[in-house]
Parts: sequence; C-alpha cells; structure tokens
Amino acid sequence: MAAVLQSMTGFGSAEGPVSSRLGARVRLVAVNSRFLEVVIRTHPRLDTAELEVMARAVLAERVARGKVQVTLELQGLPGQAAGGLQLDWSVADALLDALAQRPAGLDLAPLTLSDLLALPGFATGRGELVLSEDETLALRTLLLEARDGLVATREREAAVLLPRIEADVVILEGFRVWLADANDGVRERLMARLRERLARLLDGVAVPDERLLAEAALLAERADVAEEVERLAAHLDHLRKLLGSGGPVGKKLDFLLQEILREVNTAGSKCREAGLGEQVVEAKAAVDRLREQLANLE
Repeated sequence: MAAVLQSMTGFGSAEGPVSSRLGARVRLVAVNSRFLEVVIRTHPRLDTAELEVMARAVLAERVARGKVQVTLELQGLPGQAAGGLQLDWSVADALLDALAQRPAGLDLAPLTLSDLLALPGFATGRGELVLSEDETLALRTLLLEARDGLVATREREAAVLLPRIEADVVILEGFRVWLADANDGVRERLMARLRERLARLLDGVAVPDERLLAEAALLAERADVAEEVERLAAHLDHLRKLLGSGGPVGKKLDFLLQEILREVNTAGSKCREAGLGEQVVEAKAAVDRLREQLANLE
C-alpha cells in the first residue's frame, strides 16, 4: 500500500462495551509536534502506565509525528458494579450546619458537586477499578478504531493542503525558469546600466568600450546565477519527489525548504545588482507560504 501524506492535526473516536460490566469511549485529538508524543487521560482515574505503552504502540503503527491526547472514559453498564466512590453525606450535613451559622447578609453561591468532592472525607474509594486482560484487549480494539479515524482525518487535511503546496512549487519553478533566462542577458543589462551611470557621473566624457567591457565582465561574474539555478532545480525536483512519496516527510521538507530559501536569497542579491530583483519578492512570498503549509505535514 502506497504511503499517504498526513497532516499533524486531526481527531478520532470510538465507543462500545469492553466487557459485560464496562463500556468505554476513546477520543484522540492530535496537534503539531516535532516527535510522536502521547498523553493519556482516563475517567475514572486508572493506573495508566500499561495503557500508555499500549496506546503509544497502537498509534506508532500509523502515526510518526504529532502530540496525541488520548482520553479513555469508562462507565459501568446498567446493573453492573465497576468500582466507584463511597459518598459520606454526613460530611455534607455538617458543612451545611456550619454554613447556617454564617453572619447575616453574607450570601454564598449554591454548593456544587465539585465543592462537595473537595471536602476531606466526603468521597472515599470503594475499590480501585482494575481492567481484566480481556477488557484491556477490547479497549485496544476501540483504540485501533479511533486511531484509524484519526489517520483518516489527517490524510484528508493533507489532501486539502497539497494543491496549495503544489501551486507555490509551480511559482518557484517559474522563478527558476525566469532566473535561467535572465542570467543569459545579465551581461548586456550590466553593460547598459554601467554606461548610464558613467554617463551621468562623467557628464558626456567618453569611456573606451574595452574599459566598459572589463567592468561589465567583472560585475557579470559576480551576478552570475547559473549555480543557483542548478541547485534550485535539484531542490525543487527533490521536493516534488518527497511530496509524491507520501508518508512522514515533514522534517525532510522543512530542511529542504531552508535550502531553497538560501538559493532564492542568494540569487536575489545578485539580481538586484543587475536590476532584476522584482521577481524575487514573489518567490520569497511563495517560500513563506510553503513554510506555513509544510509545518502542518507529518
């Protein structure tokens, strides 16, 4: 199966029973990150060490980069005990008696469940919820389903990004072609510009063509962009191949874009000397857009 580009943002979810006593819901939310980072949250709270290992292994099969938050919600099925809390309502009664003695005129907001749960002794464990081996395997199946949903959304987002990326690559290819054509006439342009400058400075005093040719040749050598054209062609070809190969190529594309920007900047500096700097602005703008778009790819 051919590799497919993914963005680093997306989501996936799955839910269903994991045993006769428990139901579960798995939610995955991914954002950009340099590496694969997995953060797991459970409700009710569980020992997540084993779950984190399992979740990371499942995700790593199809996800290479991104920060993925995994939320596992477990609920007891109707009529089944799945562990939970013992609530001591006498603690709440004592609090209400104490509040009844508050000074007149001191109004308080109504108590909420969160307020009561924060009271020492109000809520105590009724036994830690421990998953059986079969429940863990069933939870893994839900995690696989949620992961595949996450990957599908990441692939869709990358598919939306790709035409924009390709459009800016076309702009850079056009810049490369223009640069190659402009380089052929750079000597003549420099000669004309040099003649105009000297005419203004010397106020009509003739300058030998041999002298002008020597100066123009020196300037043309410094303004020659043949090497930049050649390297830019190689970089753009490499970029297109990476985009076509799919998979986790975001880091390679980022490094390659730095090299492309270096060639555009170098060529731009040389072109300004020959009065050809207008096209450079559009090329740099295309590189900036590419940087933003490629930063989202895995």
